[in-house]
Amino acid sequence: MKFLSVLIKPASSLCNLRCRYCFYEDVSRQREQMSYGVMTKGVMKHLIDRIFEAVDEDGTVVFAFQGGEPTLAGLSYYREFVVYVDSKKKNRTICYVLQTN
Repeated sequence: MKFLSVLIKPASSLCNLRCRYCFYEDVSRQREQMSYGVMTKGVMKHLIDRIFEAVDEDGTVVFAFQGGEPTLAGLSYYREFVVYVDSKKKNRTICYVLQTN
C-alpha cells in the first residue's frame, strides 16, 4: 500500500474541556467502560508496527490524533511516538495531525 491515514485516540474519551457542542462525552457515558485511559507504550508500539507492515517502504503514513482531548496523553507520549516512528520509518513519508479544541 502506498498511502495510509490512521485516526488515533491516544487518550480514549478523556477530556477536561466540557464543550457544550461535544457529542462524544454523551456517547462515552453510554459505554460499559467510559474511558480506557491513555494508550500504553506497548499498544502504541504495536499500532505503529502494524501500520508499517501495511505500508510500502517508500509510501506515506498520516498519523492523525483525535479525542476526547488528545493533548491529555501528554508531551512525553508524543515524543516517544515520534522517536519510535523515526526508528521504523525507513523511506516512508510521515505526516502528523492533531485535532484539538
